[in-house]
Amino acid sequence: MNSPPTFVPDEPNVFRAELGVSQEVGRNALSIRCPHCRELGSFNPVGNPRSYSKRGKFGPNTSTSTYYASIRICPNVKCRGLVFIIEDDNGPVEIEPPQLLDFNPDGLSPRLQQTLKEAVACHGAGAYRAAAMMVRRLLEEICDENKAAGTNLHQRLVSLKTAIILPEPLFEAMNELKALGNDAAHIEAKAYDNIGADEAQDSIELAKEIVKALYQLKGLIARLQARKAT
Repeated sequence: MNSPPTFVPDEPNVFRAELGVSQEVGRNALSIRCPHCRELGSFNPVGNPRSYSKRGKFGPNTSTSTYYASIRICPNVKCRGLVFIIEDDNGPVEIEPPQLLDFNPDGLSPRLQQTLKEAVACHGAGAYRAAAMMVRRLLEEICDENKAAGTNLHQRLVSLKTAIILPEPLFEAMNELKALGNDAAHIEAKAYDNIGADEAQDSIELAKEIVKALYQLKGLIARLQARKAT
């Protein structure tokens, strides 16, 4: 079954209103993850959004489509961060600063936190191969922190299996992340032909599961045990 056609602007940069900006319009609140505090919230406009049109193609036909530009504010009173949003009638098209994947830094060393943070930032900026490479770096740092030796990452991951206890699927995930990171760094892909938004997000989600099992579950259990009646 063929997918219905979608509008494709001639000028792909939706931040450019080449036909001019039209009147102020009313727009509803948008539910997004704040790029500043990373909390989900309902973002209302600051002032009135402005509409503008772009020329393009709707299937084989020449057409125009309406976009809406607005500055919106985070509802979290501890944040109140501002974002600039371009939307169409189907929802947000571009958000600046970009929405970032959420992750929990608890229990992670400063360098693991920084590497995972950089992977998330690369994903948010659309630098998907860079995100995969940062996840691979995270594996190198995990090996280093657990004294897993070897002349390359493959050997170090083999050594890591004797140094830590994790479910076998997470060790398999590490090998996949290694392969993804290798292909992101080299011209000729050997395992993954394409590294896009989905592959980068999946790699970060797997990395989060690995650090959760390795560094964070013990702290969570300890906090729960501390609440037991004595």
